Amino acid sequence: MGTAVENEFKFTTDQKLNAADTIESLETFLKDRGIPYNKKSRQSTDTYYDSKDLALFRGGCILRQKNSSNGRIKLTAKKPISNAEEMMSREETEILSDGTFESLEAFGKECFPDLTIGKEPVLTIETERTAIYYIDGADIMLSFDTCRYISGENSKRFLEIEIESMGNTTERGFDLIGMRDFTKQLSFFPVTKSKYQRGIEWIQSLNAQI
Repeated sequence: MGTAVENEFKFTTDQKLNAADTIESLETFLKDRGIPYNKKSRQSTDTYYDSKDLALFRGGCILRQKNSSNGRIKLTAKKPISNAEEMMSREETEILSDGTFESLEAFGKECFPDLTIGKEPVLTIETERTAIYYIDGADIMLSFDTCRYISGENSKRFLEIEIESMGNTTERGFDLIGMRDFTKQLSFFPVTKSKYQRGIEWIQSLNAQI
């Protein structure tokens, strides 16, 4: 089991942008500044679990099972540390899983001892991710995600860009080249809520229309 502090800037957009063009723009930004990088792509299906009264959602936490296209299954728990000046800092704990609910339940109990986890996921997100790795004041993972929320027969597509650095403490000393400002120029706007929080809010808005 590994625990670290995740520091990240998140951006999303309401516009129907071309994914390939956006990724090319991000790469060009790095190339123009002579910054070497590595790029990887993957697909994943993330299922999120919570208590009956959505205690994790209300507390800004997450409990997630990620099934990746490489066959790996990973469990992740995140707890908020701070949320200031557009940057989200969260304590992140991860382990590999055999994919059983028993494994998820035990992990959830260890990370959230007072919580009773429901057996059914409360939200599913399908993601196609292009991750670009480079150094800018720290090791950076710049991610472009094409995502789809799924809840029953309902779904919603959205795009997200993340600028992420992992460490031992809350740290703002990265993104020296101004990738944040450039991302905003691509018609993305900053958000300080997780995909899970925004997904539950989307489900709640659907229920309010019934």
